[in-house]
Amino acid sequence: MNKTIIQIGSHIGNTSNDPIFNTIDNDTTLILVEPVPFLFEQLKNNYKEKLINNQNIFFINKAVSNFIGEIEMTIPSEKNDFSKLPVWASQLGSVNPTHALGHLHHLLVDKIIVKTTTINEIVKDYNIRQIDLLHTDTEGHDFIILMNYNFEIKPNKIMFEHAHMDGLLKVGDKYTELSNKLLSLGYKKIHQDSEDTTFQLETFISY
Repeated sequence: MNKTIIQIGSHIGNTSNDPIFNTIDNDTTLILVEPVPFLFEQLKNNYKEKLINNQNIFFINKAVSNFIGEIEMTIPSEKNDFSKLPVWASQLGSVNPTHALGHLHHLLVDKIIVKTTTINEIVKDYNIRQIDLLHTDTEGHDFIILMNYNFEIKPNKIMFEHAHMDGLLKVGDKYTELSNKLLSLGYKKIHQDSEDTTFQLETFISY
């Protein structure tokens, strides 16, 4: 069966810290969500160049949250010379207004209003019947996004950024609450590094 991946916070795709760009092929169904307009355009171009024959790539230019409407984001401005900044500088867009400048105090930022959706709405809109990987990287909003999901369809794997779950570079009660919820749903933690955590359904784990 072909794989289905939902990635929330896709950025531009072909970066060194993107976990899916170099692992997918033309048989993979991809739902790629990126709210920042100039990054969204780069994302589309990068994937269309890589997967010329894939008819199952869907791009969503929205933020994912726990409601459908609009939300304000603070994002790195296109006016920055990103060639002179860390490679992750353009990845700092967040609903937390102090997040980007907390990383780089001299970064030029813009405030934008973007439309929002939810994982539940994405699953319904795209008639998704299976999820092999659900990946979120949203600079501190992962807890809100994942706690809102109804898990009527359980992803095989869930990978999320925990590094800012309880504030800038803070991991605490929210991380524990989300982890406990996933454990109660039949998941097991299979990986954790300084930024990301991966859970997998026990039924898919080979011992």
